[in-house]
Amino acid sequence: MRSMLSIFLLLLANTTTGYLVPNPPGKYNVTLTTGTLIDYTRNDSFAATPTPRALMLSVFQPAKCASTVPVSYMPNKTADYQGPFFQKLFNISINLTPLFLEARLPVCLDTLSGCSPLDDGPILLFSPGYSIPRLYYSVLASAIASEGFIVITIDHPEDANIITYPDGHVVYNNGPSSPTLDEFTRYVYPRAADASFIIDQLSNATAIAELLPQRGPRQFPTDRIAMLGHSLGGSSAVIAAGQDPRLRGAIDWDGTLFGSLPPSGLSQPVLYMSEANATDPSWLAAWPQLKGPKLWVTIANTTHESFSDALTLFQAAGENTAAFAGLLGTIAPAEIVRILAAYTTAWMNGAFAGKVGGPLLQGQEPGRFPEVSTVMKSNF
Repeated sequence: MRSMLSIFLLLLANTTTGYLVPNPPGKYNVTLTTGTLIDYTRNDSFAATPTPRALMLSVFQPAKCASTVPVSYMPNKTADYQGPFFQKLFNISINLTPLFLEARLPVCLDTLSGCSPLDDGPILLFSPGYSIPRLYYSVLASAIASEGFIVITIDHPEDANIITYPDGHVVYNNGPSSPTLDEFTRYVYPRAADASFIIDQLSNATAIAELLPQRGPRQFPTDRIAMLGHSLGGSSAVIAAGQDPRLRGAIDWDGTLFGSLPPSGLSQPVLYMSEANATDPSWLAAWPQLKGPKLWVTIANTTHESFSDALTLFQAAGENTAAFAGLLGTIAPAEIVRILAAYTTAWMNGAFAGKVGGPLLQGQEPGRFPEVSTVMKSNF
């Protein structure tokens, strides 16, 4: 029997207007399921009463399907909040609420005949930037999933500025607008613990049946899991890998490192992708502690905000992205998506195979992505 969520998504696709973001570039289409995993062993420290830590997730699974349908990029409550939030953050006067409210993602409905999800592919956990909801990276997550990965994006309680849960209730988190180094570090470790909790639940058949009803009570293999993220999420991915050896690798998209690596160093492969001309002191300091394969590349014509869905959303909505060059960079929206998907795919496939390398990562394909330059690499 078709689930109520699937019926709702189908009705939504047939009755709403908006603009459609591009299809993901990989060899697969993508299904999307949202839901919660609740950690009853940890409480939300900012809640008025003891409240278990409820992680809101989006699960993007690669799939073969005959057609896709457009679904909302964000719930209305989230979009209504994000518009003014980003207007203030970016210091621009344009009304950004329609940018989020009207965006649509092309996804497969896994309840329809002819849709075949790739159930047990390698799994990547994605952690967003500080105070930013996971939904702001759905285009990039979909692009990576289309290369054959199951991508799980995470809303971290106490951190994401707004979380809209499946029953419609909303939790707002108004953290400091300019956190100190100590405050950033304070946010990293709960995120790392969130990653370990999710890995635990991936092998819990009951939890998976609730999160992914179409899959049913079948646990996921946990031998091919890694983590990536943007900004504070990238730092969280590296710190989490240092705390949980089940994470086979980490990728940091333009995130300063907060927290400490193990005294013996970090053995998993680590990729750092930074904006143009970045020379982050935290990465220079951490470089000797990375004992496994490690690579640092910069991407020309980008800014910190390029490592998100912003460029794609503006272009898909018909906006002139050149008007936001100072904020978002001048790189073409499709190109930053291709670069991030390609390097993530190459790095994580190598991490899971136990042999990082290949022409792209070795810098032997300069014509493929001329915007990318190697800063440092070692151990592969």
